[in-house]
Amino acid sequence: MATSSRKQAAAALRKQQAAQARRRSIVFGVAIASAVVLIGGLLGFGIWMNREVDYDVNEPAAATTDTYAVEIGDGPVTIDLYIDYMCPACKQFEDAYAADLQRWVDEGSVTINYHPIAILNRMSQGSEYSTRAGAAAVCAADSGEQQFLDYTLALYAAQPAENTRGLDDDELVRIGTESGLDAKWEACVDAETYRGWVEEGTASASTEQGVSGTPTAMVDGQRVDSASFAESVEAAITAASLFAIDESSHHCQRRQSSQRH
Repeated sequence: MATSSRKQAAAALRKQQAAQARRRSIVFGVAIASAVVLIGGLLGFGIWMNREVDYDVNEPAAATTDTYAVEIGDGPVTIDLYIDYMCPACKQFEDAYAADLQRWVDEGSVTINYHPIAILNRMSQGSEYSTRAGAAAVCAADSGEQQFLDYTLALYAAQPAENTRGLDDDELVRIGTESGLDAKWEACVDAETYRGWVEEGTASASTEQGVSGTPTAMVDGQRVDSASFAESVEAAITAASLFAIDESSHHCQRRQSSQRH
């Protein structure tokens, strides 16, 4: 699929999902709260299941952080998102905010750190779907920031139900190729290149970063409620813009003062 066609298809899907999400915004807030409570109780067990890393921890070629996140964008406001690709509440979060996230990245307003963690492997009948999907998404990040965003969108659109085996590797690859990913990405998925990285990130999220459920959203290091996520980000963007204007004004005044002397 050509790049322009892929981006148009992704944009159309984001628009459709955002419209659906806005219509059920009240339900979304209640569902997020309930799901986080439920999943929070599972995180400890998920970490126990993943405490031994069975795969090499390979460093992605994509921009990442030392907290096992894929880094998207370069704006002044930092967003951290802890997600599991089998988490229903994470899908609701994506449905509600994918269009906003894309817009903020395109505007250069934010840097998004996506932490793909695997706390719901136990809900995929031994197939470790959360780890496999997360690793495939990190492979997509190696292809580019937009490719990661588009693949994340596509994975949530095809999200399997809990207590199923989830999508198999052939289906993960099919979704990726339909999203415009190439043979190099497919080889990365086939080699399970980033399974260890996702497993290590899952352990780090709980033991070092204090994450107790998904989705967890942070704005400039402060945890925010999922239901008011967009408002929190917009407030941070406004504050960053005002700070930049103030800094620019002070710099101009100092330069003028030095010229007079």
